[in-house]
Amino acid sequence: MKFINREKELGALKEKLKSKKFELYIIYGRRRIGKTALSLESVSNKNFIYYLATEEDNLRKFKAVASKNLPQLKYIQLDWEALFNSLKNKIIIIDEFPNLIKENPKIVSLFQRIVDTILKDSHTKLILLGSSISLMESKVLSYQAPLFGRRTGEIKLKPLKIFQIKDFFPRSSLEELIEIYGFSDGIPFYLNKIEYPFWKWLDKEIKKIDTFLKTEVDFLMKYEFKDTSTYKKILEAIALGNTKLGEIKNYIGLKGADITPYLKNLI
Repeated sequence: MKFINREKELGALKEKLKSKKFELYIIYGRRRIGKTALSLESVSNKNFIYYLATEEDNLRKFKAVASKNLPQLKYIQLDWEALFNSLKNKIIIIDEFPNLIKENPKIVSLFQRIVDTILKDSHTKLILLGSSISLMESKVLSYQAPLFGRRTGEIKLKPLKIFQIKDFFPRSSLEELIEIYGFSDGIPFYLNKIEYPFWKWLDKEIKKIDTFLKTEVDFLMKYEFKDTSTYKKILEAIALGNTKLGEIKNYIGLKGADITPYLKNLI
Protein backbone atom coordinates (compact mmCIF):
# COMPACT_ATOMS: atom_id res chain seq x y z
CA MET A 1 0.00 0.00 0.00
CA LYS A 2 1.28 3.43 -0.96
CA PHE A 3 1.68 5.89 1.91
CA ILE A 4 0.77 9.32 0.59
CA ASN A 5 -0.33 12.68 1.99
CA ARG A 6 -0.32 12.18 5.74
CA GLU A 7 2.70 14.40 6.40
CA LYS A 8 1.17 16.44 9.23
CA GLU A 9 -0.18 13.42 11.06
CA LEU A 10 3.06 11.50 10.55
CA GLY A 11 5.12 14.43 11.80
CA ALA A 12 3.00 14.81 14.94
CA LEU A 13 3.28 11.12 15.75
CA LYS A 14 7.03 11.02 15.16
CA GLU A 15 7.51 13.95 17.53
CA LYS A 16 5.81 11.99 20.29
CA LEU A 17 7.99 8.98 19.57
CA LYS A 18 11.09 11.16 20.06
CA SER A 19 10.06 12.33 23.52
CA LYS A 20 11.86 11.24 26.68
CA LYS A 21 8.65 10.57 28.59
CA PHE A 22 5.61 8.33 28.54
CA GLU A 23 3.22 8.91 25.65
CA LEU A 24 -0.30 7.59 25.22
CA TYR A 25 -1.38 8.37 21.68
CA ILE A 26 -4.87 7.69 20.32
CA ILE A 27 -5.56 7.32 16.60
CA TYR A 28 -9.13 6.68 15.55
CA GLY A 29 -11.37 6.96 12.51
CA ARG A 30 -13.50 4.87 10.21
CA ARG A 31 -12.23 1.59 8.82
CA ARG A 32 -9.98 1.71 5.74
CA ILE A 33 -8.89 5.27 6.57
CA GLY A 34 -5.20 4.40 7.07
CA LYS A 35 -4.69 4.25 10.85
CA THR A 36 -2.57 1.12 10.73
CA ALA A 37 -0.49 2.40 7.81
CA LEU A 38 0.14 5.70 9.62
CA SER A 39 1.24 4.08 12.87
CA LEU A 40 3.49 1.54 11.15
CA GLU A 41 5.04 4.21 8.94
CA SER A 42 5.91 6.24 12.05
CA VAL A 43 7.89 3.33 13.53
CA SER A 44 9.36 1.98 10.29
CA ASN A 45 12.94 2.41 11.51
CA LYS A 46 12.32 1.44 15.14
CA ASN A 47 11.81 -1.65 17.25
CA PHE A 48 8.16 -1.99 18.21
CA ILE A 49 5.42 -4.42 19.17
CA TYR A 50 2.29 -4.41 17.01
CA TYR A 51 -0.80 -6.30 18.12
CA LEU A 52 -4.10 -6.51 16.22
CA ALA A 53 -6.82 -7.14 18.78
CA THR A 54 -9.51 -9.73 18.09
CA GLU A 55 -12.87 -10.38 19.73
CA GLU A 56 -11.58 -13.01 22.17
CA ASP A 57 -8.55 -14.36 24.03
CA ASN A 58 -6.59 -11.12 23.63
CA LEU A 59 -4.38 -11.45 26.70
CA ARG A 60 -2.93 -14.76 25.57
CA LYS A 61 -2.59 -13.58 21.97
CA PHE A 62 -0.93 -10.32 23.00
CA LYS A 63 1.60 -12.20 25.10
CA ALA A 64 2.36 -14.54 22.20
CA VAL A 65 2.94 -11.63 19.80
CA ALA A 66 5.05 -9.66 22.29
CA SER A 67 7.11 -12.77 23.08
CA LYS A 68 8.26 -12.95 19.47
CA ASN A 69 10.03 -9.63 20.03
CA LEU A 70 11.06 -10.34 23.60
CA PRO A 71 11.41 -14.11 24.21
CA GLN A 72 11.82 -13.56 27.96
CA LEU A 73 8.13 -12.62 28.14
CA LYS A 74 7.29 -16.31 27.79
CA TYR A 75 8.15 -16.68 31.46
CA ILE A 76 5.97 -13.77 32.61
CA GLN A 77 2.61 -14.65 34.12
CA LEU A 78 -0.47 -14.26 31.93
CA ASP A 79 -1.50 -10.88 33.30
CA TRP A 80 -1.79 -7.48 31.61
CA GLU A 81 -0.02 -5.61 34.40
CA ALA A 82 2.85 -8.08 34.57
CA LEU A 83 3.32 -7.92 30.81
CA PHE A 84 3.32 -4.12 30.64
CA ASN A 85 5.72 -3.98 33.55
CA SER A 86 8.12 -6.01 31.40
CA LEU A 87 7.42 -3.83 28.36
CA LYS A 88 8.36 -0.51 29.92
CA ASN A 89 10.25 1.85 27.59
CA LYS A 90 9.04 -0.03 24.50
CA ILE A 91 6.87 1.15 21.61
CA ILE A 92 3.57 -0.73 21.74
CA ILE A 93 0.84 -0.43 19.12
CA ILE A 94 -2.54 -2.01 19.84
CA ASP A 95 -4.77 -1.98 16.78
CA GLU A 96 -8.58 -2.21 17.01
CA PHE A 97 -8.57 -1.46 20.73
CA PRO A 98 -12.41 -1.52 20.74
CA ASN A 99 -12.18 -5.31 20.37
CA LEU A 100 -10.52 -5.46 23.78
CA ILE A 101 -13.37 -3.36 25.19
CA LYS A 102 -15.97 -5.67 23.65
CA GLU A 103 -14.24 -8.70 25.13
CA ASN A 104 -13.83 -7.10 28.55
CA PRO A 105 -15.55 -3.74 29.31
CA LYS A 106 -13.29 -3.34 32.36
CA ILE A 107 -10.13 -3.30 30.23
CA VAL A 108 -10.11 0.51 29.99
CA SER A 109 -10.02 0.82 33.78
CA LEU A 110 -7.26 -1.76 33.85
CA PHE A 111 -5.26 0.25 31.31
CA GLN A 112 -5.78 3.34 33.47
CA ARG A 113 -4.19 1.52 36.39
CA ILE A 114 -1.35 0.30 34.17
CA VAL A 115 -0.66 3.85 33.02
CA ASP A 116 -0.87 5.33 36.52
CA THR A 117 1.15 2.71 38.39
CA ILE A 118 3.53 1.25 35.80
CA LEU A 119 4.03 3.40 32.71
CA LYS A 120 3.65 7.08 33.58
CA ASP A 121 7.26 7.56 34.73
CA SER A 122 8.75 5.46 31.93
CA HIS A 123 9.65 6.21 28.31
CA THR A 124 6.97 3.83 27.02
CA LYS A 125 5.09 4.83 23.89
CA LEU A 126 1.61 3.27 23.85
CA ILE A 127 -0.42 3.84 20.69
CA LEU A 128 -4.06 2.75 20.63
CA LEU A 129 -5.94 2.51 17.33
CA GLY A 130 -9.68 2.16 16.86
CA SER A 131 -12.18 2.03 14.01
CA SER A 132 -15.35 2.12 16.10
CA ILE A 133 -15.63 5.88 16.48
CA SER A 134 -18.53 5.60 18.94
CA LEU A 135 -16.60 3.28 21.26
CA MET A 136 -13.37 5.26 21.04
CA GLU A 137 -15.13 8.53 21.83
CA SER A 138 -17.32 7.18 24.65
CA LYS A 139 -14.98 4.66 26.30
CA VAL A 140 -11.51 6.12 25.65
CA LEU A 141 -11.74 9.84 24.92
CA SER A 142 -14.74 11.17 26.86
CA TYR A 143 -14.21 13.02 30.13
CA GLN A 144 -16.06 10.17 31.88
CA ALA A 145 -13.70 7.52 30.48
CA PRO A 146 -11.05 6.03 32.81
CA LEU A 147 -8.22 7.09 30.47
CA PHE A 148 -9.35 10.71 30.36
CA GLY A 149 -6.42 12.97 31.19
CA ARG A 150 -3.85 10.26 30.45
CA ARG A 151 -3.55 10.59 26.69
CA THR A 152 -0.81 12.88 25.44
CA GLY A 153 -2.03 13.16 21.87
CA GLU A 154 -4.81 12.09 19.55
CA ILE A 155 -5.66 12.11 15.87
CA LYS A 156 -9.09 11.58 14.37
CA LEU A 157 -7.97 10.44 10.95
CA LYS A 158 -10.16 11.77 8.16
CA PRO A 159 -10.49 11.02 4.44
CA LEU A 160 -8.04 12.69 2.10
CA LYS A 161 -9.20 15.85 0.34
CA ILE A 162 -9.73 15.84 -3.40
CA PHE A 163 -6.54 17.81 -4.05
CA GLN A 164 -4.55 15.27 -2.03
CA ILE A 165 -5.41 12.27 -4.20
CA LYS A 166 -3.52 13.72 -7.17
CA ASP A 167 -0.36 11.99 -5.93
CA PHE A 168 -2.10 8.62 -6.29
CA PHE A 169 -2.99 9.33 -9.93
CA PRO A 170 -0.52 11.86 -11.37
CA ARG A 171 -1.63 11.15 -14.96
CA SER A 172 -5.34 11.70 -14.32
CA SER A 173 -7.23 14.76 -15.50
CA LEU A 174 -9.20 16.96 -13.09
CA GLU A 175 -12.41 15.41 -14.37
CA GLU A 176 -11.16 11.91 -13.68
CA LEU A 177 -9.87 12.90 -10.24
CA ILE A 178 -13.35 14.16 -9.37
CA GLU A 179 -14.82 10.84 -10.52
CA ILE A 180 -12.27 8.89 -8.49
CA TYR A 181 -12.98 11.02 -5.44
CA GLY A 182 -16.71 10.45 -5.83
CA PHE A 183 -16.11 6.71 -5.85
CA SER A 184 -13.52 6.53 -3.06
CA ASP A 185 -14.55 9.42 -0.78
CA GLY A 186 -10.83 9.94 -0.24
CA ILE A 187 -10.39 6.63 1.61
CA PRO A 188 -6.80 5.36 1.11
CA PHE A 189 -7.83 1.69 0.98
CA TYR A 190 -10.03 2.31 -2.05
CA LEU A 191 -7.54 4.67 -3.67
CA ASN A 192 -4.94 1.91 -3.51
CA LYS A 193 -7.37 -0.48 -5.21
CA ILE A 194 -8.07 1.78 -8.18
CA GLU A 195 -6.07 1.41 -11.38
CA TYR A 196 -5.63 3.75 -14.32
CA PRO A 197 -7.74 4.49 -16.34
CA PHE A 198 -10.45 4.65 -13.71
CA TRP A 199 -13.59 3.75 -15.67
CA LYS A 200 -11.93 0.82 -17.40
CA TRP A 201 -10.80 -0.52 -14.03
CA LEU A 202 -14.24 0.00 -12.44
CA ASP A 203 -16.05 -1.75 -15.29
CA LYS A 204 -13.69 -4.71 -14.96
CA GLU A 205 -13.92 -4.77 -11.15
CA ILE A 206 -17.73 -4.77 -11.09
CA LYS A 207 -17.83 -7.79 -13.40
CA LYS A 208 -15.49 -9.86 -11.23
CA ILE A 209 -17.17 -12.70 -9.39
CA ASP A 210 -14.93 -12.10 -6.37
CA THR A 211 -14.87 -8.28 -6.38
CA PHE A 212 -14.42 -6.65 -2.99
CA LEU A 213 -17.33 -4.34 -3.84
CA LYS A 214 -19.85 -7.13 -3.24
CA THR A 215 -18.88 -7.69 0.37
CA GLU A 216 -17.55 -4.29 1.42
CA VAL A 217 -20.82 -2.87 2.78
CA ASP A 218 -21.51 -5.98 4.86
CA PHE A 219 -17.94 -5.99 6.14
CA LEU A 220 -18.10 -2.37 7.29
CA MET A 221 -21.58 -2.55 8.79
CA LYS A 222 -21.01 -5.75 10.75
CA TYR A 223 -18.10 -4.10 12.52
CA GLU A 224 -19.96 -0.91 13.46
CA PHE A 225 -23.53 -2.10 14.10
CA LYS A 226 -25.01 -5.06 15.99
CA ASP A 227 -28.17 -5.29 13.87
CA THR A 228 -27.41 -4.46 10.26
CA SER A 229 -30.77 -5.30 8.65
CA THR A 230 -32.40 -1.89 9.18
CA TYR A 231 -29.29 -0.07 7.98
CA LYS A 232 -29.21 -2.19 4.82
CA LYS A 233 -32.87 -1.42 4.11
CA ILE A 234 -32.24 2.31 4.54
CA LEU A 235 -29.30 2.22 2.13
CA GLU A 236 -31.39 0.24 -0.35
CA ALA A 237 -34.22 2.77 -0.09
CA ILE A 238 -31.88 5.69 -0.76
CA ALA A 239 -30.22 3.86 -3.66
CA LEU A 240 -33.65 3.45 -5.28
CA GLY A 241 -34.37 7.17 -5.06
CA ASN A 242 -36.24 7.41 -1.75
CA THR A 243 -34.37 10.36 -0.30
CA LYS A 244 -37.02 12.01 1.90
CA LEU A 245 -37.57 10.86 5.47
CA GLY A 246 -41.16 9.77 4.84
CA GLU A 247 -40.20 7.91 1.68
CA ILE A 248 -37.47 5.99 3.48
CA LYS A 249 -39.84 5.07 6.34
CA ASN A 250 -42.48 3.82 3.91
CA TYR A 251 -39.98 1.76 1.97
CA ILE A 252 -38.51 -0.01 4.99
CA GLY A 253 -41.91 -0.46 6.71
CA LEU A 254 -41.26 1.72 9.75
CA LYS A 255 -43.81 4.50 9.19
CA GLY A 256 -44.24 5.35 12.87
CA ALA A 257 -40.64 4.85 13.92
CA ASP A 258 -37.90 7.42 14.37
CA ILE A 259 -35.11 6.48 11.98
CA THR A 260 -33.08 9.63 12.63
CA PRO A 261 -30.56 7.78 14.87
CA TYR A 262 -29.97 5.25 12.08
CA LEU A 263 -29.34 8.02 9.57
CA LYS A 264 -26.96 9.82 11.94
CA ASN A 265 -24.98 6.62 12.46
CA LEU A 266 -24.71 6.06 8.72
CA ILE A 267 -23.45 9.59 8.21
